Amino acid sequence: MQIPESCLANPSFEDVLAALELSLVSEEAIAKLPLTQALEQCLLFSQANNLPDITEFVKQELDGYSANQPPSTRSVQLIYFDTGGQAIAGLSQYSSYPLAIGVRKLELHLKNGLTLKLPAQILTFLSQIVGREVDMGHISPVQIMNSLENIRHFAIRRLKSYKVE
Repeated sequence: MQIPESCLANPSFEDVLAALELSLVSEEAIAKLPLTQALEQCLLFSQANNLPDITEFVKQELDGYSANQPPSTRSVQLIYFDTGGQAIAGLSQYSSYPLAIGVRKLELHLKNGLTLKLPAQILTFLSQIVGREVDMGHISPVQIMNSLENIRHFAIRRLKSYKVE
């Protein structure tokens, strides 16, 4: 959506409303569209309007947090499994996991969840605690859905709090 140049010379009340609507496009998209699509629109908007903080935030949400620790709102509960595919009880105190994976990948795993191959040191530690081999961690579809909604609400709050200087 673009505002015609003729409207910018002598803005009317309708032109001002159109400009306000344009600034809210990203926030409304995040509230209504699938999250990947909404964040992609927000990215285009932030790049077009030279908003580097928002651009960086959106890129990290879409593609994941590689070098940076994800925000505390991006934490899920893992379920651990042994090599036979049986869930392992007794590891609930170690189930909180910082979710650095981007929204693009998370949305692909909404149906079946996401299985993670954890570092060998962590698997060895967990195996020693429960007395049997821990093979993997799994994020359930419900956890992914909840995380996506948390990310959606966090993005909306972040956009609302952003002040253009």
